[in-house]
Formats: sequence, structure tokens, C-alpha cells
Amino acid sequence: MPEAAPAPEESSFVERFAQRVARRDQPPPRPDYGPGQAGVEACLAAALPARFHYLHPRRARTFAQVCYALMEAPRLNLKALADATGKSRLALYKALPELEATGLVASERVGGRHDYFLTRPGEDWLLAVTS
Repeated sequence: MPEAAPAPEESSFVERFAQRVARRDQPPPRPDYGPGQAGVEACLAAALPARFHYLHPRRARTFAQVCYALMEAPRLNLKALADATGKSRLALYKALPELEATGLVASERVGGRHDYFLTRPGEDWLLAVTS
């Protein structure tokens, strides 16, 4: 004996349930931080506390500015990084060791100076966060 067709309210219920199940594993939509450099830096500043659980919001902004500058230019020395971010060298001297400790940034001595650059995992993380 064939089954009876479900009542209209039952099929609507099942369809809503099927849609909910189909959407459950999708990541939430990324907030819109706005266009341009300020938007990318805001996106990075929002994502950085996941890597630095103790990060103060003002420092997150500095870290985001360093990451943005290194996304834009592959290698920068401290003076060029200070110019690109608008941060003092002292602020960068505090931020860079922490960025290096998490593996986002690395440095290399070239002549009498250090060049800073994004690591491969750092590039991958930044691309995932900003995409």
C-alpha cells in the first residue's frame, strides 16, 4: 500500500529542517569592515586576538598595521616599517618580537639592519582572514 503524501504543513516543516541542516556547517558571514587599507586593518585587528589571547585592542591595531605593511611590501627594514605604519620604532620594537614568536613574521639580518617579512604560515593566515 503506497504511503499518503505528507500534509502541506508537514512538507514545509521538512523543507525548513533540510535547509537548516544544509546551512549548519557554513561559516558565518564575515563582517564588512569597509573598503581600503582601514577596512583590511580593522579586519586584521578583529582576527588577531584569536592568535594572541592577551592582546589589548590598541596593540591589535599596531599588529594589524604591521601585517598590512608587510602584505603590501614583501620586506621592510625597521625605518621603512615605521614609515609605512606611522608607528614609532619603540612601538615596533615591542610588537615585532611577539609577531615573530607566533610565526606570522620573521626577520633576517642584512648588512647592518634587520629586514622583516611575513612567513609562509603568516601569509596563509592573513589570506584566510582577509578573504
